[in-house]
Amino acid sequence: MSDISSGFALVDQLRVDFASLEAGSRVPTMRDVASRHAVSVFAVQRAFEVLKEEGLIQSFVGRGSFVTGGEIAKSRIPGQSLPARILIVNHSTPSLRGYKIAHALQTELLQAGCRAITVSYSDASELRDVLGDGRYDMCVLQPRRSILPVEVLAMLKAKAKHMIVEGRELERLDVDVFVRNRAKSMALALNCLRELGHGRIGLLTERLDAAAGYAEIENHFLQNHASLPGNAESLIVRVAADRGDEIQASEIREALQKDLTNVSGLPTGFIVSGRFDPVSIREGFLLAGFEIPSAVSVVSLRAEAESYAADARLTAVGRTTEHVVQGIVSMINWRLSNPGEPPVQVLDNPSLLPGLSTIRNDAVGKVRNARIEAP
Repeated sequence: MSDISSGFALVDQLRVDFASLEAGSRVPTMRDVASRHAVSVFAVQRAFEVLKEEGLIQSFVGRGSFVTGGEIAKSRIPGQSLPARILIVNHSTPSLRGYKIAHALQTELLQAGCRAITVSYSDASELRDVLGDGRYDMCVLQPRRSILPVEVLAMLKAKAKHMIVEGRELERLDVDVFVRNRAKSMALALNCLRELGHGRIGLLTERLDAAAGYAEIENHFLQNHASLPGNAESLIVRVAADRGDEIQASEIREALQKDLTNVSGLPTGFIVSGRFDPVSIREGFLLAGFEIPSAVSVVSLRAEAESYAADARLTAVGRTTEHVVQGIVSMINWRLSNPGEPPVQVLDNPSLLPGLSTIRNDAVGKVRNARIEAP
């Protein structure tokens, strides 16, 4: 039994312990680790979280934790000595972030020695013609905001030994799922604003889109907001947008003016979730009478903010493209090393990315006593 006197020492020891295990192998359970090192299960849980943030292990609900890493090209595929053949499929719905992830993922796989191709489709018959009689070891599917027909899923599952769906929660469909942890995203955004002293916090989002998960995001906002101290009203502003991929500043202004006209005690902080770029967010709020951050603090739930210049970047809760790609690669490694394991769902945790859109509430202007005039 080892002598572990601090959380840092436990993390260091587990790094050494797990380094001796092959990529894809299962690590001991938290209870086993706690017993072996004479610490609490809670201490082990915190250590595991650190190792997951570092990308050293990956955990699946009900399955345990596994060592990540390893060369994809050297993964042991039963009965096959050639590098893994991997198909990346995404819907043709415009998505700058989706394109970035698909391109970076294919580049990473090719550099690892895999045979990887990317295919975009608009309908099932078109996809069937493009794929022909090809067979693959792994398919990574990005449905994006589109409807995901059962026909497409069945076709891809027939062509690939294994399948990972990225960005969409699916149940009872016998596929692995890699998706953002929306509950953690909302909790981080709310905590950020609360720690800055904002008591009245609103949510700016698009009108409900089941494919994009906006109903779930609203539910997380309401649940988290209700658990916070005080009795502040849970205010949701929904933007009606159906023109192109990005939402315009004028549409943001219109929604704010419409939904905040008769609100007493206006929010001093907003969480923004949807196809909003930083420039449109700043202009839309300004047109509605809110200057960011002097009149209102904003936290965005969209990680594309990483690509903007520092002076335009919003404080965001999200995952960088590199983070998402590395998570998918780790999942590919795990699945190819554990082909017999049942389907798993990975809720990928986001991070808080600082930007110039949040300040303490005591530095915010007189927005609490302001009123927005309807157009």
